[in-house]
This record gives sequence, structure tokens and C-alpha cells, in this order.
Amino acid sequence: MIQTALRNTFSKLIHTPLLWISGVYAGLIMTSVIWLEFSDGMFLAGKIAMLSLIAAPFLVGMMNFVLQTGEKSPREILSAGLKNYFPIVLPCITLAGMMFILMLLLSIPLSIMGFGGDPYTLTGLTIGIVIPALIFSLYIDNVAVCEKRNIFGTLKRSLELVSLNFFGAIGYYIISAFFILGVSLFGAFLWGIILADKFTPFIEMNMTVQQETFSHYTLVDWQNLIGPEGSLVTAIVFGIVSCIVVPFLIVFKYQCYSEISQQTIVEYGEFDEKGRWYKY
Repeated sequence: MIQTALRNTFSKLIHTPLLWISGVYAGLIMTSVIWLEFSDGMFLAGKIAMLSLIAAPFLVGMMNFVLQTGEKSPREILSAGLKNYFPIVLPCITLAGMMFILMLLLSIPLSIMGFGGDPYTLTGLTIGIVIPALIFSLYIDNVAVCEKRNIFGTLKRSLELVSLNFFGAIGYYIISAFFILGVSLFGAFLWGIILADKFTPFIEMNMTVQQETFSHYTLVDWQNLIGPEGSLVTAIVFGIVSCIVVPFLIVFKYQCYSEISQQTIVEYGEFDEKGRWYKY
């Protein structure tokens, strides 16, 4: 499944330019946020980042609609983004609420047993809830757009699809992580080549001294080191990485959903003498 989905992902990205809208959006947002942070505009950068996250489901809805229908009309695509905004957002909010309630309920007995203030216990509790939730809610946006189910129906369907091919979902996360790592390394290599002259004084230092020196650097120190031009280059490189990564993640996830949704869930049971079906 993963190989087919990956092959279809690259095919879609090559032959459907509209899918790169999500990348352009993410790249512009990331470039703006990084540039503002380096330009002492932390407050404005935070506002832009927050607004971009709020608008993200709109963009995801449009991309899923394009992948499902192949539609090219801007009006239809924008309309689909608006229609699918809340069907995507509401299941996510519901899931977040359920996770919070579950964490609260589980923290009560831990507090009674004396582990309420233990950071390791709380971290383990959080990981034990968040990781499974992220895995089993993988296809929420795809189901919301393509199958038009209600809130709990969307959550249930995503759970069913992941359960049908659990290792496929894990494979999505693993391949996505490697892809992000690879593109990030490319971005770091590009950044290092462009700003190589800024690091000339550190070339003669050994690796240990370099790591110790840079580990104490603050944002102001980095600003002074690379200068305004370096800040702009940094922002642009982050934007390029985001522009490549975001469309891949969206399209790859849709292709995994498309592959798994074509499989049939086998129900085991039998008919009685009156023709009634009993599910095991």
C-alpha cells in the first residue's frame, strides 16, 4: 500500500500544479514568521502563525477536494474549502476535548497514589494518550471531505481505516519523518553554502568547541552573526523547505487513505435458520 501511495503522490505532485498552492501558502507564512522573529517582530509573528493555523483546515479541505474530484475551477475549489472547514475542525476539537478529559480522569488516581507531581509520570501519561490519538485520527480530514460523515462518524471511520491497516498508518508517519529530515538537511546544506562567509572565523575550531560555542547562542547572537541578509536567507530557506514538505504530507496522506478505503472490512458471523445475521 505504501509503495503505491508514494508513487501516486509524486505523480500527483508532478501533474497537478494546483496541489502546490498549499506549499506556496506554507512557504510564505513560514518566511514571514521567521523574518519577523529575526526583525524583533515577535508579537506580529505569533499572530500570523496563529491565524495561519486557523486557516489551515480551509486549505486542507481544498486540497482534498482537488485530489478527490480533479476539479480546476477556482470558484468550486474555494467553495469546497469553505464547506469542508467545520467538518474538518469539529472532529479535531472533539478529539482534543476527549483527550483532555481522559488525561484529567487518569491524573486523579495518579495524584492519589502520589505521582501527581512527578514530571516523568505526567510525560508518560501524555505520550500514552497523544500518540495513539494521532495515529488513529490520521484520516479525519480525508473522511470529512470525501465521505461527508458527522463528527463521531468521522472519528469512528478514521479509527476503522487505521485499524484495517495499522502498519500502513505507521508507515505514513515513518516515511513522512524521513522525508522531512531529508528536505531539512537539504535546506541546512543550502543555508550553509549561502552563508559560508559568515562562519569563516569558526572554521579553525574543532567540532567540540563549535558545539559548545553555538549552544550558548541566543537569537540576538544569531542576528548579530548572520546580519540582516543572513536573516532574510534563513527565512527564505525555511520557506522553501515548508513549500516542499507541506504538499507532500497532504497528498501522501490522501493517497494512503485512498488505498486503504478501497479495502473491504470482513465481518465474521453466520445466518440462523430464519435468515437473520449474527455478527461475531
